[in-house]
Amino acid sequence: MSTLAIVEAFAGLPDPRRTAAQRHEQALCLALFTLAVAAGNRGFLAIGDWLKAYQHELIALFCPSKGWLPSYSTIRRVLLNLDYHNYSCLAHFFDIAPLPGETIATDGKVCAGLMKQ
Repeated sequence: MSTLAIVEAFAGLPDPRRTAAQRHEQALCLALFTLAVAAGNRGFLAIGDWLKAYQHELIALFCPSKGWLPSYSTIRRVLLNLDYHNYSCLAHFFDIAPLPGETIATDGKVCAGLMKQ
């Protein structure tokens, strides 16, 4: 797999998945998820559509070791097992320093909760 900076940002995260179940690197799944959300995709089906629409370009860019991209369900499973405190390494990648007491919305439920306040 190519060593793009966004993949390297996630490379050091612990992967809780069983070794036998790891078809795709966790760093690749997180990088694709991050780019898909940054491209405006909301929800796993939209991410799956985005992966299909840009499949050839993403394979050429990331050069995944298996030669194909993870499915949206694989990315979903990676996210379900992710310790979100570790995902904050993305803030270092983008050189973002949150202010004391500042929260960062990570999904629609958090955003909805902020709207009720």
